[in-house]
Amino acid sequence: MLQRLQLLLTFLITSTTSFSQKDTNLVPQPEDAIAFITVSCDSSGLDIFVDDILVGQTPIDEPIPIKPGIHTVTYLNPQFVTLLREYYGPEEVESILAKSLQRVYVAPGKSVTLNLWWKPYERYLVAQKRWGWIKMAVGLTVASMLLVLNI
Repeated sequence: MLQRLQLLLTFLITSTTSFSQKDTNLVPQPEDAIAFITVSCDSSGLDIFVDDILVGQTPIDEPIPIKPGIHTVTYLNPQFVTLLREYYGPEEVESILAKSLQRVYVAPGKSVTLNLWWKPYERYLVAQKRWGWIKMAVGLTVASMLLVLNI
């Protein structure tokens, strides 16, 4: 469990994603109505993804033009989310995602401001890591006691 968490955290920190093509679902076309999303975050340097497309790093000073509709905004790399789903159960994944992404509806011609908070997610990862260490320490203690008692 600890190795998985370290692997996922390392992937999150070191991964970079580049997109060579624009997604036509995200970028508004001239004939479409335009909406905007403004993203603020408690940390700088985090990649921001809208509908799995990298739109920039925090702080993003300008509103992001998008098509009106429902959008998912997160600082988690989509590849990392895929790894989460492979290694964790549905409840754990939803718990992690609830802390790190927001789904929002943006009406035509409107602007929505989102606040993404990295610090609570970081605290969650640290707590998970501590819990892993506690479980390992208890397991080693029990195993040592069994060896000492020759059971």
